[in-house]
Amino acid sequence: MLKAKQRIRIEWGHCDPSGLVFNPNYYIWMDSGSHQLIEAAGFPTTEMLETTTFRGCALVSSGMTFRHQGYCNDRIELTTTVEKFGNKSFTMRHEFHKGDVLLADGFEVRVWGCTDPEDPIRLIAERIPDEFRQRLSAEGIHDTTP
Repeated sequence: MLKAKQRIRIEWGHCDPSGLVFNPNYYIWMDSGSHQLIEAAGFPTTEMLETTTFRGCALVSSGMTFRHQGYCNDRIELTTTVEKFGNKSFTMRHEFHKGDVLLADGFEVRVWGCTDPEDPIRLIAERIPDEFRQRLSAEGIHDTTP
């Protein structure tokens, strides 16, 4: 499966007063990793919003296991990949490492969201396009560090 890797420097604003990563930041980074992987596969969300009925890969479920703490000034790496595809949904897997140490791992379940033809302000899940599956199933690693 295609992977996106992103290096993150933990800054003071990512931490609680004791200098530990405030856990909700991991969810922000997971969301970023998902979008960067999708764009690295050739699906730029902003362009697709302008030209298709696609409205985004909507998040429907997520979870996280925290194994070790991250601290201010640590440099960590996030790896994001698709773990599995369903008909209308897919599961993203995220791992946060500091060197060889797994700090946390999480998942997101997302759906291929499109405009409902009967109600244009409503989002509906539709079948994931084959091209999306193929590109995200290909082997490769993209460095998506900003």
